[in-house]
Amino acid sequence: MTRIGTLRTRLLRRLRDGQKDAGYTLIVVTGIGLVMLLFVATSLTVASSGYKKAHTDDDWNAALSAAYGGLEEYQTRLSNDSTYVKYGNPSAPFSATSTDTGTAAGSTLLTLPGTPNVNTAFGIGAAGTWSSIPGGASKFRYEVNTKDYSASGIVHLRVTGKANNSTRSIIADLKQSGFLDFVYFSDYEIQDPQISGASSSCVKYAWDGRVATSNCVNIQFGAFDVINGPLHSNDQLLVCGARFKGVVTSSSTTTPIYSKSGCSSTTSYFEKNTDNAPAYHGTIAMPVTNDQLQTETYTDLASVADPGCLYTGPTTITFNSNGTMTIISPWTQFTQTNSAGTVGAKPDRCGKPGNGNNQLGNIAGATIPTLPSNLIYVQSVPSNSGSDVNKGTASSPPNNFTCTNTNGIAGWTFSKNGTTIQYPMVGEDTPLGSSSTNPAYGCTNGDAYVKGAFDGSMTVGAKNYIYITGDITYVNATSDILGLISTNAVYVWNPDVATGGTSGDRTIQASILSVAHTFQVQNYNSGSLKGTLNVYGAIAQKYRGTVATSSGGVRNSGYAKNYVYDERLRYTAPPKFLTPTSTTYDVSQVASVPAAFSATGAIN
Repeated sequence: MTRIGTLRTRLLRRLRDGQKDAGYTLIVVTGIGLVMLLFVATSLTVASSGYKKAHTDDDWNAALSAAYGGLEEYQTRLSNDSTYVKYGNPSAPFSATSTDTGTAAGSTLLTLPGTPNVNTAFGIGAAGTWSSIPGGASKFRYEVNTKDYSASGIVHLRVTGKANNSTRSIIADLKQSGFLDFVYFSDYEIQDPQISGASSSCVKYAWDGRVATSNCVNIQFGAFDVINGPLHSNDQLLVCGARFKGVVTSSSTTTPIYSKSGCSSTTSYFEKNTDNAPAYHGTIAMPVTNDQLQTETYTDLASVADPGCLYTGPTTITFNSNGTMTIISPWTQFTQTNSAGTVGAKPDRCGKPGNGNNQLGNIAGATIPTLPSNLIYVQSVPSNSGSDVNKGTASSPPNNFTCTNTNGIAGWTFSKNGTTIQYPMVGEDTPLGSSSTNPAYGCTNGDAYVKGAFDGSMTVGAKNYIYITGDITYVNATSDILGLISTNAVYVWNPDVATGGTSGDRTIQASILSVAHTFQVQNYNSGSLKGTLNVYGAIAQKYRGTVATSSGGVRNSGYAKNYVYDERLRYTAPPKFLTPTSTTYDVSQVASVPAAFSATGAIN
C-alpha cells in the first residue's frame, strides 16, 4: 500500500473511532457523482490518550453528525426559498467578509430573518441559540458567508454541531445547480421558430405530442459529433451515431427515451449511461429574459455597490491577451445609470464616451482592463421620446455612424480615417430569419460582437444578439472564466460572402446562454465546408441551434461539433451568470475544521 493509501486508511479508521489525527483533516468534494478524498495540513492537536471514553466517543461522533444535519437543514431552506442567502447573523465571525450580491467586500449586508421566521441556528456566543436535531439531544448552529456569491454563485456555510460537551465544525460550499452543470443544455430540440418560420404550435416537446412538419423537426446529433461532458435536454433527443462521453439526461417520457427515427447511422455511444441510453431527468425551466443583468449596472441599488458597465447600441468587444479589452460603442453616452435611466455616470474603468482618442465612439475604440468579477451589458438604444440619458433614434445617429437599409436588409456602417466596420458585409448572406421587423444587424439593437484572447473573470450580456466574430480563447485556462448571455441568439459569425467566407476551425472558450432563442452557426447550410467547432465551457439555449448539414452520415456543410465541458463549472461560475427560474443548491465541497464554538456556545 502507498504511503497516501496508508494515511487514508489510518485517518478513516481514527475518524470512525472518534480520534483526531495530527496534521490531517478529511475533505470531501462532491459534484455529480464525484467523490474525492484530499488531505490538507491543519493545526489539530494529537489526542494524548490515544483512546477516549465510550460516551465521549459517542458525543464526538454525534457532534459531527449534528453538523451535517445542520448543513442539510440549511440546504432545505435554500430549496424552499432561493433568496434565503440574504439571511445570516452579521455579527458572526465567519460572516465578517460576507457581502450581498454585487456589493464590495467588507460591507456585511446579511440580516436576521424577522418574526415569525426566526431561525435559532443563527445564534452565536454563550447566550446564543442552537437548533435541535429532531428526535435527539444534539444541536447545531451555522454561519453564512456570501463573499463569493455575486462572482461565482457560491455560498459558504460554517456549521457547528454540539453533543453534550463535544462540538465539531465543518465548512461547506454550496453552488446553485443549473445550466452550467452541462456542456450542452436545450429546452427544445427544434430549430428556433424565429429562424425556421415554424408556427407557434411547433413549440411543444416531442414527448408531449409535437407534430413534425417540414420546418418543425428535431435536429439530430450526427456521427461526426463528440460531446465530452454532461448533457441534458428537456426535449426528446434525436441521435444518429454521435459519441457522448458524459452522462446524458432527457426529460422525455417516451419509450425508448430517445429517437433514432430516420437516421442512416443508428449506432450511438452513451459512454457514462447505464444500458447505453440517456437517463430521465425532470425539466429545467429557462428564464424569460436576461434583463436582470442590466440591473447590475445601476448606481442606485443597495444590492449593487459595484456596478458593471453599460453600453448602448451595436458594440464590438475585442479581448486582448494583456488583460484588456477594446470596445467600440458609438451610441453610448453614459456607461452607468440609475435604475430609471435618468441619471448617468461615466466611470473611467468603463471607457469614456465620445469620438476622441481612446474613446468609445472612436473607430479605434477605447482600451480598458477587463472588469474583475463583474459584467458588461449591451442595451438597445432607448426611444428618443423617453427620458433615458442614452436615448436616440436611427434618424439621428452618432458621428461617422450610418444606418443602412439596402434591399430591405437593415444594417450599419461605422467609418472614419479610412477604416470601416460594416454589418452586413458586402455580399454577405445574412442570418436566417432576418427581416425588416427583426433585423440581424439593426443599427440601434443591443448587439455585442465579441472575439479575442480573454484574460480575467467577467460576463458579457446583450439585450439582443451576441455575434462571436472570431476565436475566443483563455489566456490561462485554469483561472480565466467568461460568460456570454443574450436574450436573442448567440451566433457563430460566418458571413459566407460571395468570396467564400470563413473556413477552418473555430474555438470558443466560454459559458454560453441564449435565454429565449438559440446558439447557432450563421449560414451553417451554405458555403464551403468548415472544420470543427471547438467549444470549451458550456452551452445552454431555449431552442437547438444548427451548426451543420449532413446526409448519409457525411457532413455537407458547416462545422463538426467538439464540445468539451469545463470541469471548473461544477464548483464555480462566471460572474453574475443566470440560473434557472427554479433552482437548488448542491454541496460542491465540505471540509472538517476546528470547532468554531465550545460546548458552552462561546466563540473559540
